[in-house]
Amino acid sequence: MAVQTGWTTAELDPRKIQLDLLNPRIELSSKASQAEIRLKLLKLEEVLELARGIVKNGGLFHGERVITVVEDDKQVVLEGNRRVAACQMLLSPSLIPDEFAERFPVAPAAVKAALRSISVDVAPDRQAADPILQKRHTEQGAKPWSPVAKMRRAVSMLARASIEDVAVALGTTQGAIRKLVKPYRLLKYALDLDVWTSDERAALENEKLVTTPYTRFFTLKDTMRILRLSFDDDQNPHSELPPEIFREQMIAIARDFLLPDPVKKRPRCDTRTEPLAYFERFLKTREGKAAVNTPAPSKGASASSTAPSAATKSGAAAPATPAAAPLPPSSAAAGAPRPKTPKASVFFENLDCHVVDDNLVKLTNEIKTINHVKFPVAASLLLRALFECALVFKLKQTKKWAELLKQGPANKPGWDPGLADLIKYAKNFNNGVFVERNICKALESNHTEHAKNYLDAMTHLKYQGIDVTALETYANHLRGTIKYILEGN
Repeated sequence: MAVQTGWTTAELDPRKIQLDLLNPRIELSSKASQAEIRLKLLKLEEVLELARGIVKNGGLFHGERVITVVEDDKQVVLEGNRRVAACQMLLSPSLIPDEFAERFPVAPAAVKAALRSISVDVAPDRQAADPILQKRHTEQGAKPWSPVAKMRRAVSMLARASIEDVAVALGTTQGAIRKLVKPYRLLKYALDLDVWTSDERAALENEKLVTTPYTRFFTLKDTMRILRLSFDDDQNPHSELPPEIFREQMIAIARDFLLPDPVKKRPRCDTRTEPLAYFERFLKTREGKAAVNTPAPSKGASASSTAPSAATKSGAAAPATPAAAPLPPSSAAAGAPRPKTPKASVFFENLDCHVVDDNLVKLTNEIKTINHVKFPVAASLLLRALFECALVFKLKQTKKWAELLKQGPANKPGWDPGLADLIKYAKNFNNGVFVERNICKALESNHTEHAKNYLDAMTHLKYQGIDVTALETYANHLRGTIKYILEGN
């Protein structure tokens, strides 16, 4: 039996222990603060329930020892991040994030006394602790690591050890380790995009996130060919598509395969989604046609639209690659029974919300069921609220909300833009809220101005102008913009 050397024990105040930036349970930036780590653990790792259990138990449960390591002269917790975070906040309520302050339990004096000094095992280094952490979180006992946590952990270990050593520490094969790296790089690409709302990011960072449909999609040959995709030696994705085009496609794929549709409560795409059907619209664009008619990257190449190859830099001719075979017609369109054509909406009967935003989901569910002929005033108020909330969502999604606020009156601190302000800013194509010029043209048209004036009249109790036919006309004009936003474009 191997003898563990270099291990010690210590009695430590939890408040003097650093939470781990490399905790595989949660996605963290290299500069994340301790407060940010506590907030994510509360949001994603059930620390609130754990804290309640500690209070009820009168302290930590016996036998659940924390493991730390000394790094940069600080004790960093390797095992027990959730417990240490809970203890820190029970001992110092000022550390509790505001949004959890009212729900977090208050520790009696006796519990605080029991938590002020906890026993820890101090590992000589991270590698020495790896086999123990692996055993705890893959067998009965501590909360198991999710598939995402396992990916994140393997990649983190590879940054400081060889693949052979990582395989031994995790009790698996080198091939199994390699299979964890590429899916994590693809997931990390999606997480690093700056387009997600706070609710969407919370869904993406939830360790219960189902990633298989998303990562599987990138193993399909047609996906690789259409995206002009390859992976470098570290399994980072690269594409020969123009960077913005590739980014747009990756945003759409992440949204469709990872984020739950608020209506269906699951992602719109799954493991049965075929690339030819999925990319049908893209393949009709100039960029899509160019992608499939251009020679494919060599197998194993780390092609990138932003990094020229060594051959190109040196002026040597690039090696010839075989031309991509023409794509077959979409199987979804060939021989499949035609779906029944739904009736066109008179008001918003067919509207669905596919973005993660509680206000938009609620407004959508109400407006699609209201009888606008019987309740034209209520329908008008709903339409105005939906239109305004959709524009606010779009401004925040495109990171333009703060920019709009800067344009407010200098003498009105805390200025809240009205519907007219939202329309004025969003209709300017150069402001970058919409990438489709047609949406901007629709917003700057007289029809939008008339629709706004009518809806304002309903909001401010000027009912003399109630006209169901006019309401239907304005709804028909605004529907395209609202639908465009609610579909996640």
